[in-house]
Amino acid sequence: MDVGAPQETQAVISSTTGAQVNSAEVESVAKSWMIDFSFLSLCCSYREQNAEKFSKTLKMFEVLIDDDYQIQDNQQIQRTICCLLSRIMDSKNLDAHYDLNKKVTPLMSAISVWECLKDTVDDAVLYNNVENLLFIQCVGVCLEKGNPQLAAHTLQWLEKETSLPEKLQRKLSTVVSKKDAYDQLLTRFSFNHLLKNVNSFLDKFLKKHPSDFLFKAASKVVQVHQERTEKTEEAGQDTEEPETGTPLKPEANAVSSELNLRPKKKLFSTKIGQHWKPESTKKQQSFSHRTAKLKVSRRSSNVPPPQQSSTTKYRSRRKWLNEEDKCLKAGVRKHGEGKWCKILEEFDFGNRTSVMLKDRWRTLKKHGKV
Repeated sequence: MDVGAPQETQAVISSTTGAQVNSAEVESVAKSWMIDFSFLSLCCSYREQNAEKFSKTLKMFEVLIDDDYQIQDNQQIQRTICCLLSRIMDSKNLDAHYDLNKKVTPLMSAISVWECLKDTVDDAVLYNNVENLLFIQCVGVCLEKGNPQLAAHTLQWLEKETSLPEKLQRKLSTVVSKKDAYDQLLTRFSFNHLLKNVNSFLDKFLKKHPSDFLFKAASKVVQVHQERTEKTEEAGQDTEEPETGTPLKPEANAVSSELNLRPKKKLFSTKIGQHWKPESTKKQQSFSHRTAKLKVSRRSSNVPPPQQSSTTKYRSRRKWLNEEDKCLKAGVRKHGEGKWCKILEEFDFGNRTSVMLKDRWRTLKKHGKV
């Protein structure tokens, strides 16, 4: 040992076994678990299309991932996926911007992010499906929001900046020229189809790269707590209550005190499939860093978050539009009366349900408008 060499002092903490470990490494491991948990929560809120929950979780994830913490290669992929999900969640909010160019809509920005994930998607067919749906919905959302000028600009941007297939380009040009938000192309490859395909990608990614260690550990704690509560309730039912004025026996006092004790249990299982290795916290360079400078959340801070698309407890009545009636009639002609779920999946009725479609169809028949 060289006495003259300077020695680096590192903070240490004591583990449950009494040994001292490096606090920096402990913090790194704990932070990686927190990143995995927030990423998993973000995917769940995306599947539910819960905008409020998604926005809150996204802020927590962004604080963790954009800190000075050196993220690993798989965490960089998680960050890129969150960039994609945030843009799709904001796809119908044309006032939200993720790029300095304010004419770039959220879905236009999502196309660039999806290209960065090409090597991550093992299924080539799934990758092409999502890419084409992004192309189509880039234009479709603009028309749906009543902005044909932006739809035309978006199509020009797609022709210039992306690998838009020539056949699809001609079809989109026809849609833009007609300014028809309910064109067959847009209804066949609807926004719901985009959500389902992205969900398929998330399922495959999470199956290959599970991020549920902290979630499983918390589930075990909840399960132990429930079992303990059930045992306590059963023991309380078996114990007969003494009559008033009768002193408790020493045995009864012992049982009562024993029920109030909380025996120590291990928080985590000792059987861990994949043990953490110190070298796993080192920053890896194999993944593309094109998304490292992309913002996860939107740039426009003055834009309110999109309204939660899930059904609220008290649904406000919304008048049926002529376009919605046309879609309903077209759906019945194609799928037949009673196939409300298929019609709802193919056409965009906003937050309406299959029961609402059935009621509306009954009303149209009653007034002779069918």
